[in-house]
Amino acid sequence: MQGHIQLGEVTGGMPNPVSAWRKTAESNVVFPVLSGDARTDVAIIGAGLTGLSTARDLMSRGVECMVLEARDVAWGASGRTGGFIVPRFKNGFVAIARQYGNEVAKACFANVLHAVDSVAETVEQFSLRCGFQRKGHLTPAHSDKALSALRADAEWLARYAGDSRPKILAFEETREAIGTEVYRGSYFDPRGACMNAYDYVRGLGAALMSRGVPIVIQAEVQEIQADGNGWLLKTASGSVRARRVVLATNAYTRPLWPGDDLNRRIVPVASSVISTRPLTSSEKETVVPSGLPVTDTKRILNYFRVLPNGQLIFGGRGDITGRRSDPAVYNFLERQLAQTFPQIAGIEIAERWFGMVAVTLDDFPHIGTLGNGIYYALGYGGRGVALTSLMGRFMAAWLCGEKIEPGPMSSTGLTRIPFHSLRIPAMRAMAFYYRLRDKLEH
Repeated sequence: MQGHIQLGEVTGGMPNPVSAWRKTAESNVVFPVLSGDARTDVAIIGAGLTGLSTARDLMSRGVECMVLEARDVAWGASGRTGGFIVPRFKNGFVAIARQYGNEVAKACFANVLHAVDSVAETVEQFSLRCGFQRKGHLTPAHSDKALSALRADAEWLARYAGDSRPKILAFEETREAIGTEVYRGSYFDPRGACMNAYDYVRGLGAALMSRGVPIVIQAEVQEIQADGNGWLLKTASGSVRARRVVLATNAYTRPLWPGDDLNRRIVPVASSVISTRPLTSSEKETVVPSGLPVTDTKRILNYFRVLPNGQLIFGGRGDITGRRSDPAVYNFLERQLAQTFPQIAGIEIAERWFGMVAVTLDDFPHIGTLGNGIYYALGYGGRGVALTSLMGRFMAAWLCGEKIEPGPMSSTGLTRIPFHSLRIPAMRAMAFYYRLRDKLEH
C-alpha cells in the first residue's frame, strides 16, 4: 500500500460540492491506496456508514475483513448527511402496525432504539470527536393531518410498546422550540441525537485501521469474478480475494457481474443541504432556540439544526437527481428556509452541497444476500445514520452464522422497481406532485 492521494470533489463526471462538514472537519487521518493483491475473509465494498459499521462488528467478533472505497472515506452521502440520529422510522409505527401487525411494529421500534444506542456506544467506545449530542429529536407537523398521525404514533407506543417517552408538543411549545409558526405541533423523542457524520465516519475508519482493519481508498471495484470457493474483486490498482463480499454502496450501487440487478431495486435521490453564515446572538434566540435537530413531516421534507459554530444547516430535496451543480437548483431549498424562518430571510448562504441517498419502494432499508457469499445492506432513504449502525450489527451476526430478525428490513421487500430506466422523469414528476400536496395540506 502507498500513501494517500488527495481526491477532488468531482468524480465520474458528477460534481460533489464541498460540504460544511469537510470545511470544519476534525479528522486529518490519511488513508492508504490499494497497491497490488490482497486476501481477506470478508471484503466490504464501501467505506461509508454501512461498510465501517459492518467492519466494526466483524472486528469485535475476530473476523478478518478489509474495506475497499472507490473514492475516499466519507466521500459519499455518509459524510454529507445532516447527522440526524432519529429513533423513528419515516413511515411511523402505526403505519407499520397496520401493514405488518403490532408485534412486528414493536420489534421495529426496539430495533430503531437499538440503532440509536449503537451509534452512541460507538462514539464512546472509540472516543470519536464528532460533536455527538443526545438531547432529543423533534418532528414537527406541517398539517393537522400529519399532527394527528404523530399523536397516533405516541399513543400506539404507550399502549402497545409500553413506552411513553415521546411527547406531543402543542403549537405554542413547537413555536418556542423551533422559532417558527409554520408547524401545527410536533413529536419529541428525548432519545434522538445528532453529530458531525463526516467526522464520525472518518474517525471510525481511523480507529478501525489502527486496530488492524485494512481500509483502502481509490479502490473502485470494477468487476467481481468467482474464484474457487470465494470471489476475486478487481480494481485498477490491484485485486482482492475474499471468501465473502459485503456490498455497502447504497445509492452508488451498480452492477458488478452478469445478472446483478441490485441497482434496479433502489432509486438514487439527492438530499441537498445549505448552510448559512454563523448566526448572531440575537438570531440564535429566534432560530431553533431549543438547539434540537428537526425533521418535519412533509413528503418533500426539510431538516435543520444550528451547529456549534452558529451556522444553520437546512436540508431537503433540491435537485433530486443530483446531476446539476448550478446553485440555482438550491433555490427551492432557500425559499423553504425563508418561509420557515422569515426573520433571517435573505441570510448569506455559505455552502451548498448534496449527497445521494437510496430509496426503496417500501421506504425501508434492506439486508439480504445475492447468494454464494455476496451480501448487501442498503436503501436507507435518508434515515441511515442510525440504521446503518444497526445493519452493521445485523450483517456481522449473519456472517458469523447467527440468526437475525430484521423484520420488514429483510430482503423480501426489496423488489425490482418497475420502469427503472424512466426513474429520472418519474422522480421529477413525483417531486412536483408531492410538493403540491404538501402545499395544499399546509
